[in-house]
Amino acid sequence: MMGADDGYVFSDRRLGGADVLATSYTLSQAIQSVGDFDLILCGKQTTDGDTAQVGPAIAEHLGIPHAAWVSKLEVEGDGVNAEQQLQDVIETVHMPFPCLVTVEQDIHVPRLPSLKTAREIGDKPVHIQGLDTFLDTDPNHYGLTGSPTQVERIFPPANDVEHEVWEGEDSADLSEKLLDTLKKWKFV
Repeated sequence: MMGADDGYVFSDRRLGGADVLATSYTLSQAIQSVGDFDLILCGKQTTDGDTAQVGPAIAEHLGIPHAAWVSKLEVEGDGVNAEQQLQDVIETVHMPFPCLVTVEQDIHVPRLPSLKTAREIGDKPVHIQGLDTFLDTDPNHYGLTGSPTQVERIFPPANDVEHEVWEGEDSADLSEKLLDTLKKWKFV
């Protein structure tokens, strides 16, 4: 309803349990099974794994250029200009089509579709496809079997933070004690 020509859901039990590498390979195969493309838009990262690696890994599997942390995107000629929010600098790169970008959350706030558009598009089918529609149909390349990493267990980190509370001394004594402690820990 918000401008897509077609919708696809890729669902197959053989795809389950995938790590970042198998997930990105699966998505690259899914994209290729749909057909030609110019631009692939990905979110910056997921909330479960939080690695921010799937989008760039998809591009690597497809052999296309990519940019991460994109906060502004403009089509220009045969490609796109992508403004990236790097740690200490904003960088703009031009990439030819086809390409992939991972975008920051606030890159765009879409308008909701009108009631008329919702009614016109409401009965449009969503294509549901599985592993058998991919170019590579070997189940050993997908899901848990195709994942070189596996999570054995998840646990909260141990609380090993030590702290001291200094009370009852005047500010000069506390300052001297803090300086001695920083020297002991070789911070000064």
